[in-house]
Amino acid sequence: MLIYLTLINKESNRTKFEQLYLEYRHTMFYVANSILKDEYLAEDAVHKAFMKTIDHLEKINEIKCHKTKGFLVIIVKNISIDMYNKRKRENRMLLDEISNFSNKSLASEEKLLEDYDYSNLLKKILKLPPNYSNILLLKYAHGYTDEEIADILDISNVNVRKRAERARKVLLKHLEEGSDADE
Repeated sequence: MLIYLTLINKESNRTKFEQLYLEYRHTMFYVANSILKDEYLAEDAVHKAFMKTIDHLEKINEIKCHKTKGFLVIIVKNISIDMYNKRKRENRMLLDEISNFSNKSLASEEKLLEDYDYSNLLKKILKLPPNYSNILLLKYAHGYTDEEIADILDISNVNVRKRAERARKVLLKHLEEGSDADE
């Protein structure tokens, strides 16, 4: 909370913010977590909401009232929805990239997209052998080119492309089978 308080100039606003934080942080976390279904992302959403609240402290008159609670819940809810949609877009982009190298139909790719959110897809990638998961993460999650990956891993460009192709095939196979035996 010290980080927030250092951003506030007036002492009266610091006190107001501290009271808001202590009163509503759990409610805001609950709202964010119900949307994001991820505690770490929910914490990020609450943090962003409190950062945004600092700019609007003058509009808040009473700490313990429905109007204030509603205001804070709306802020954290909108931030959480934005984060959820961003994750969904990232998931779609990652699956689009992976499925470009697959011979599967568009309908089955859409089904895979619906079944796995971004964090679950990343978990599946991390369960692949390291030489496959490293390539996919560097290429699709971090956006490195084949040449950059070759430099990082000290392998040839041809080897990068071949490993990426194999990794995509294995990942798609795991996603289609729903191989959750180790989860």
